[in-house]
Amino acid sequence: MSKNFDNRTRAFADVVTIDAWHQAFDEQTSSADLHADVVFGTARVGGELDSPIRFRLSVKRAEIVVVIPEAEPVAVDRRSVSRDAPDLQGKMTEIIERSAQANVKGSGAATISSTVMAGSLSLEGSAGASITANKRIEVSENIQFMLVTQSKTADGHYRWSVEPQRTKVLHGRPWDGTKEPRLGLIDKRKDRSKGIPPAVRVEVRCRREDLLIEDLVMKDENLWGKVQSRAGFRNRMAAAESYIRDRLSQEGLEVRNIQDVFGQLTLANVTADST
Repeated sequence: MSKNFDNRTRAFADVVTIDAWHQAFDEQTSSADLHADVVFGTARVGGELDSPIRFRLSVKRAEIVVVIPEAEPVAVDRRSVSRDAPDLQGKMTEIIERSAQANVKGSGAATISSTVMAGSLSLEGSAGASITANKRIEVSENIQFMLVTQSKTADGHYRWSVEPQRTKVLHGRPWDGTKEPRLGLIDKRKDRSKGIPPAVRVEVRCRREDLLIEDLVMKDENLWGKVQSRAGFRNRMAAAESYIRDRLSQEGLEVRNIQDVFGQLTLANVTADST
């Protein structure tokens, strides 16, 4: 594998990484499951000395696409496509605190119900005092951290759209890459003892509006001034967008009109390994 090609899997690696594989095709193997392990996170961008800015970069929504080039002698077994919600779940615990207040007339002792006693209690003994009861409730439930929807792209490639359920950005894995393959591949070569085995790749794409740029800071105002005059940037966000565009382009990844909210970016791609 060439160094340049390998770099494509590392562009903004803290934002998203992909590991894809399937069983090797040979004379005895004509079909194989395609596995894709995808991990989302937050990147700290702009640490280079010559970068005038730095920021944190996350993804709010993404598409994971299996791309099969037309020239490759391989097909998809439609019955094998993962179409349901993945089994990867977790437990979320939420603490709910409720408080109630009541006035107590007279100076005598007050009686408190068992419900109130379950919480914490403060009582003032003088006439007209008030009772405040705080009740702490802990609720746990199994949840799906990401919503996964299967469909096809305009080019007919199978894709899985991923959205966060309880957070504003994607974090972690949308499914178990080892246990939940995306689809089955069929080697269409007439003679599998000859020629190069077919290859497929997995891409992670998003729109400009799906990128979350936070904590945007100018590291060197003098350097920023030079960048402004040279590149014509009108604001810091435009500089961040240019940084993202240039980094992805250097890695050979596609960027379509990043200045438009619907502009499409390919954050990472990798050719599936044969194992």
